[in-house]
Amino acid sequence: MTMLSRFGKGGNGSSARKSSGKDTLSLIGTDVRIVGNITTEGEIQIDGQLEGDIACSRLLIGESGRITGEITAETTQVHGEVIGKITAGAVVIARAGRITGDIIHDSIEIEAGAQLEGRLIRKSGHHQTQPAPALATASEPARLAPPRKEKDKAANGDLSAAASTA
Repeated sequence: MTMLSRFGKGGNGSSARKSSGKDTLSLIGTDVRIVGNITTEGEIQIDGQLEGDIACSRLLIGESGRITGEITAETTQVHGEVIGKITAGAVVIARAGRITGDIIHDSIEIEAGAQLEGRLIRKSGHHQTQPAPALATASEPARLAPPRKEKDKAANGDLSAAASTA
């Protein structure tokens, strides 16, 4: 049995099983360097180098993997290096992971030892922010602050003018 049969191809190049796009695993080996964008509905593992953007359902960046570009995925695991923005539902940065760029996420996990230089931005479309709690209502209405010149007198020790307006 050849190595390709593990990924759905027999030794003769024929498909060993039919699969939907989301079931497909694509592997970019350590000796591969791609300059350009990658789009797939399936999973992809990058152990080599990609200079370009990638869009997929699940992305695993191996320890030897390096991506310079934007990542858009449902889930992203980073064990290697990313230089660019990540937009994903779930992001895991392993202890060997190194990211320079912003991460837009629903959930994130950062292991001890991971390196991150950028902003973490929670996706706003899926999680509504809670409104600030209402302040307790006072029994009397709030008073306006005295005019500025009255404040200046009070600051110089003349409290009679400030007290008469209150």
